[in-house]
Amino acid sequence: MSIAAVLATADVPFDLIYVDGGSPRAIARSLEATVTGAGQTYIRRNSFLSPNQARNIAMPLVTTEYVVFVDNDVVFEPNWLSAMIDCADETGAGLVTPTILAGPEALMPNLKVHHAGGHLELVPVPGGFYMERIHQYEHEPYLQVRDSLKRAETGSTEFHVVLARKAMLDEIGPFDECLMGFTDEIDMALLARKRGWKIYLEPTSVVGYAVGKPLTWRDRPFFCVRWSRRLCMRAERHFYDKWNLVHEFERQRSFLAQHRRHAVPFKKMQALFGWRISMAMTTAFCEVMDLVMAHRMHLPRPKTQRRQERKTTPAAVGTQQFAR
Repeated sequence: MSIAAVLATADVPFDLIYVDGGSPRAIARSLEATVTGAGQTYIRRNSFLSPNQARNIAMPLVTTEYVVFVDNDVVFEPNWLSAMIDCADETGAGLVTPTILAGPEALMPNLKVHHAGGHLELVPVPGGFYMERIHQYEHEPYLQVRDSLKRAETGSTEFHVVLARKAMLDEIGPFDECLMGFTDEIDMALLARKRGWKIYLEPTSVVGYAVGKPLTWRDRPFFCVRWSRRLCMRAERHFYDKWNLVHEFERQRSFLAQHRRHAVPFKKMQALFGWRISMAMTTAFCEVMDLVMAHRMHLPRPKTQRRQERKTTPAAVGTQQFAR
């Protein structure tokens, strides 16, 4: 989806680097033909890749002042690319986030806002920090709030689409390949801010990630490993230790349980078996699929990781919101 959308809507010259992490051979052939046919660069690895692994594979080939990271389920409104570049040029920002909508592609841009900048802070509490993270205008109808959106410095980005200054990425170092799941974009934002780089929202750059499309059997193996409880929770513990956050993982566990319903025809199952049994069946399916396909994705294990989660104090409850 994103390849065709980028090629059709990018309004300034660009170099495209497409990283394919173990897609089925028939899809890989189509991807390669589309990318190379457009005179761009196609890279394939037979193993599954985490998002940060894919980004690190691409980065040595980047020679431009800016790089835009794009997920594979994104569509774009006109002038999305030039608007982000103009913002970076005019503000000196290290990171620029567009207005990110979420919903069916056919309704674009009559969708709800997913992320239009936001608040991200690490707040000191006994035993470390807790993380406050709030998406600005989340779930608000975009057409009703777009006149309220202004270019402004903001706290965070989302990796659905984000523009990064190459000099900033060189300064903060390679992406942390121990992270996968919820916090890779937060880690980048925190590192950028720690080095003094600013993050801006460019409201006139509008993109949407298309949710609601059912997974096929070819999609499910990667999906179940990508959102495996085993890998995602290991990555979360690493991120929390890295930034000295008090361990509190109920939101992540809840998100995984709900999000993994995309792996199965959940509504049909619920009609037949009820919610509780359907959730148990979904969890069992995802865990078995992850076990069977675990050899396809190899993530480095964090060097140090706490053996036990810290107990959460009432003062250590932050706000986090996670996206597909």
